[in-house]
Amino acid sequence: MKYPVTALAALMLGATLPGCGGSGDSPAFVPSPPAPASTRVSLAAGNYQDAAVRTMTASNTTYAYARMAVRVVDDLLNVPLETFPIFSCAGGGLKTLDLTDKNQDTSLDPGDAVRLRWDHCRENGLTTTGEVRVELTDAMQIPGGRDYTIAITVSNLEMISDTAGVPTITASLVMPVHYTRTATTDHTVIDGAAFTSGAIAGDSGAATLYLDYLQDSAAQTYSFSIRGTVNSSTLGGIIDFTTPLAFTGVIGEYPSAGNVSITGNAGSVVHLAEEGAAAADPATVLATVDANADGTLDSSIAMAWSTVVPSQLFDAFVYQLGIPIPIP
Repeated sequence: MKYPVTALAALMLGATLPGCGGSGDSPAFVPSPPAPASTRVSLAAGNYQDAAVRTMTASNTTYAYARMAVRVVDDLLNVPLETFPIFSCAGGGLKTLDLTDKNQDTSLDPGDAVRLRWDHCRENGLTTTGEVRVELTDAMQIPGGRDYTIAITVSNLEMISDTAGVPTITASLVMPVHYTRTATTDHTVIDGAAFTSGAIAGDSGAATLYLDYLQDSAAQTYSFSIRGTVNSSTLGGIIDFTTPLAFTGVIGEYPSAGNVSITGNAGSVVHLAEEGAAAADPATVLATVDANADGTLDSSIAMAWSTVVPSQLFDAFVYQLGIPIPIP
């Protein structure tokens, strides 16, 4: 059991720290109801780039937790789990894994839950304390793969970096995940991740996010759609966002098409899109803002994708053991 615990912890912590990290048949999103005008941010030339970055950062964090949970399930599903040793962390502290085994069959199957715990665990420049619970709510074997739903609960997971200036992250959230794997595709759907904290490092605001991410390994393409709301203490209020056109591209590369629309107070809107000059440059994305809803851009800039979101978001979902044991 030592290998899965170590690997999964490294994935989760690396993906949620700052700076770490199509097929066209994903369903279209219905926009969320807009936030009350009194609480929404007025988007303008001075903050529109930050709004774009925070939207993509929160989306990346959401997917990182989903991906971590899927890796937990793929590692442990229907594998005999007789003992759960306590592991000492390299720089001090402990980490543990345990199973809530409702049917007492010593394996993870529907209705069971795995808990990952860290107690002042210092490794890889991080000191971590808190708990992540991954409950397998439903699962079935399908031709060439698996289809299952997961409920993730993160309880006051605190991550303190040794690096000066890197903000401490304290994450609390609940998240339903529906994951489907076939011989050639990985499809992750998050139907309402609710963060009370930790969606964005250094920003205390809450967030609610919906995500649909399909990767097709046969075609080597992906389709990535998001919508939701971020309440940013840094921006000073709420922004809403949706994906009129899914981000698509080659797996392992930044998108070559697609856009996100971010709305604030009084009709102010930011677009982050693969269009204009950015469409010809795979390393950039165009950010624009219309601050007063008059249809005229008040500011625009071609931003480096690397300053918006880590490239790992678009990497292949390759960690799949494919354990040949039928799901009960």
